[in-house]
Amino acid sequence: MIREIAPRVFIETKFHGANVGFIVTGEGVVLIDTPMLPRDARRWQEEIRSRTDQEILYIINTDHHRGHIIGNQYFPTATVMAHEFAWKNMRSYGDSFRTRLFNLYRNRIPEAVEEWKANLRIIEPEITFTDRTILFKGDKEIHMIPIGGHTKATTVIYMPTEKLLFAGDAVVTDRPPFLSQGDTKQWLQALTYLRKLNYDVLIPGHGELTGKEATEQMSEFLRMVRRKVRSAYRAGLSKADTARSLKHLIHFWPIPAFEKPKADRRFKSSLNRVWNEIRAEEVAKERAKKARSRARKTGRVRAAKQ
Repeated sequence: MIREIAPRVFIETKFHGANVGFIVTGEGVVLIDTPMLPRDARRWQEEIRSRTDQEILYIINTDHHRGHIIGNQYFPTATVMAHEFAWKNMRSYGDSFRTRLFNLYRNRIPEAVEEWKANLRIIEPEITFTDRTILFKGDKEIHMIPIGGHTKATTVIYMPTEKLLFAGDAVVTDRPPFLSQGDTKQWLQALTYLRKLNYDVLIPGHGELTGKEATEQMSEFLRMVRRKVRSAYRAGLSKADTARSLKHLIHFWPIPAFEKPKADRRFKSSLNRVWNEIRAEEVAKERAKKARSRARKTGRVRAAKQ
């Protein structure tokens, strides 16, 4: 159900794909992500028209994943804005992307697949950024802050006057987070940063409205996964064995019914990604240790010669 969570700032958390929002600025409308399914995108258009006659000027995509960007095409007056890395990914979405999408939804939402087959277009960002960028429109001040972690493109939308944070998939509350393109060390740093911002309401990428406590839950989970994967790696477990031994960690989160068919597979992919990350960290530590040992030996030899 659509809600006005601050003056002229609206959100919807029940669409399939990801949470979305729109901001009526006085000079035009700014969308935060777009509904994934055609039927939801049309309903979102109607909701916006019922509340304002202002033109839709911009779409801000919080990352490049399908749940956030497929609906861009249903808002033709809008200029899409996103991180540069999102643009690099979206411009590569071709036949393989479409085939995966169609196969995933063919049995679940066949009417969406039929419509996508007829007219699916990926609308890429026309404006990109790599650092904090502020959009001033009307009486609204909208900060786009790249934080990474979930993906290299992940961006949060901060509205300091309204004390709101659209966290994208940096924070989710109703399902296991998707780690397969993530950097968990950077993600933890990003969550620490988000706790320092001044806001009262956090809109997660998936799930209901929350506050800063949701960043703590995310941090707790990421630290736990990193700790357990590191222990498995140090014990000599392979990537596959690590994923099998830690698959129970998925139950830290609720799993929506529609996510269950693919939840285990996605979580295995997430654990594989973290295993690679931990391996890289451990190898770097070992190299640094050997370098320090060589430096000490070299220093002792030089001292002896003197």
